[in-house]
Amino acid sequence: MIVMEERPSLKKASGEGKRILVVAMTRMGDLFQMAPMVASLRESHKGCRISLVAYREFGETAIGLALFDDLYLVDAVALRTMIYDDAVSFREKIVRIKTMTADWSAVPVDLLINLTPNRIGAVLGYLVRAREVRGVTLTRDGFRAFLDPAIAYFGQMVQNRLYNDTNLVDLFLRVGQVPPPRGLVLADKMGAEDSGLLPGDRTWIAVQTGASVEIKRWPEHAFVRMIAHILSRAPEWGVVLIGAGDEEVARNRRIVAALEDRWSAGRILNLTGKTSVATLAGVLRRVARLVSNDTGAMHVAAAMGTPVVALSFANLYYHETAPYGEGHVVLQSRRACAPCGLDAVCLNPVCREEIDPEWVAQLVVVLGGRSLSDAGRNAKDGETERENQKEAIFTFLSDNPPGSQILVARSEFDGRGSLLYRPLTRYPMETEDLFRGLYRQIWAMESGALVDWESQRRIFLEDFESSGFPRSSWEEIRRQALELGGMFREGESLCFSISQALAEGELGESDKEDLSRTAGSLEDLDRKIREKGWVSPALGPVTTLFGIEKEAVAIDDPLRLLEMVESIGKVYRQGILRIDRLIRLADRWFAGNLPEFGEKDREFSSKGFRKVSTQT
Repeated sequence: MIVMEERPSLKKASGEGKRILVVAMTRMGDLFQMAPMVASLRESHKGCRISLVAYREFGETAIGLALFDDLYLVDAVALRTMIYDDAVSFREKIVRIKTMTADWSAVPVDLLINLTPNRIGAVLGYLVRAREVRGVTLTRDGFRAFLDPAIAYFGQMVQNRLYNDTNLVDLFLRVGQVPPPRGLVLADKMGAEDSGLLPGDRTWIAVQTGASVEIKRWPEHAFVRMIAHILSRAPEWGVVLIGAGDEEVARNRRIVAALEDRWSAGRILNLTGKTSVATLAGVLRRVARLVSNDTGAMHVAAAMGTPVVALSFANLYYHETAPYGEGHVVLQSRRACAPCGLDAVCLNPVCREEIDPEWVAQLVVVLGGRSLSDAGRNAKDGETERENQKEAIFTFLSDNPPGSQILVARSEFDGRGSLLYRPLTRYPMETEDLFRGLYRQIWAMESGALVDWESQRRIFLEDFESSGFPRSSWEEIRRQALELGGMFREGESLCFSISQALAEGELGESDKEDLSRTAGSLEDLDRKIREKGWVSPALGPVTTLFGIEKEAVAIDDPLRLLEMVESIGKVYRQGILRIDRLIRLADRWFAGNLPEFGEKDREFSSKGFRKVSTQT
């Protein structure tokens, strides 16, 4: 166990408040994206003590974030080997893993928030003694159980990423069941000071040139050209290079050497390898803007309230991983192959080469050297600054279009307080664009929200050129969706038949044979449902989520077999509901001007399904 340095504000209450344990056996970037959830937990549970379980390889990052009071590090290789070793029984695995994690899994906590949607996270969540669990745990017979629709959605998101527009920060907030924090800057935990590393005589723009792998990095020569243009266009500005690791240190030294000249003297500051995560947070809090590949640094900047220009390449998908907060800008390729598949190996990453460095420099200058977080000390001034910036961007893009293969998107919050990245230039609507918006409505309904179709329709019309996207593009998907709905209905009917037979009492041999055949029919049906998601990718979110939810229905007590079958029937009914909603919303889009919803439509949602006309 690693015990974090106790902050003065927590000393009095550290042993008196609620104990919260966060399990996040995920990527390093996810640790940074948890910052708003952790901030909100501290606001909602005054004096709480928050601990983190993470992979050992990310220990230094977690310590530097200083968000947690205790940190428990797990050996990733040993844990994966144990959990996925088929030669070891499930019972023996639990015993061994309990021994490996005894320093924290045996400590009672008030609240467990498990943000790890895979089997590893499920096993660890099962071991923790918690009064309340949010996120993922394990059933008694060894299957994942998702305790919240948001974490189930997280589990299917990667496989169907083109149809997702939910940022991970929003998902983490939903799993934690907390609202967005009042402030993104964690003043008492991160970046309280920058150790005087940045001279105060100029406006500083930070640049992060690194990323975890080469294909995710904008080329070195592109950064050189961009920085040169920024310095030439804004004489009062300076550029600070940040990063860590030998490779980044060497790269940024070459960049500085390439830019050395009289006109740039004192205007390029290289802090690569010279900052801890906490000190980096302080630096990013002071700069006016960060230009970065998709890395953890951009999430630290977002937590500090500093706007980001993010460069998203390769298999990175900005809807998931882009910085949280209003006013960030993302650049990503619009080529048909972008983003890459998670396991793809690209031999010609043209998506990185097509972004012109001088154009990016012009964009950064247009965005201005004044952080939106410091635009004004009251909401009115901040709103005015944001509107002025949006107008400046639109004007710039109108005069200097980025090219048909480059997408430029800007972040804002929708009417429900969720983050939304919207394209700043209209381009022809494609299938993925339509279904992202439709699924956004469906997932909102499942969380209890009312449908805000008028706002969604307005967004479609403002963001996309939809005249070239005819109803015929939807007809084949609609046919597949109707077939999928029929499969869900068949599954519900088969479950009802099994339930009826079980409810009648003792079964004879012929009855058991009938039940066995019906169970076999369900297995065959589930295979067809999975295949439907492969045949029609736009239906993938529904079929994948169905598989995740059905996996979670597992009861090891034979006396509760009827309960299990009824629970499985509910999963099929949920699939029916989702497909019906998807068909109706898509039909509504293609029908154009539609009348108000009637009572039949209201039955769509157990929470209420009706037209809401709001301005966002």
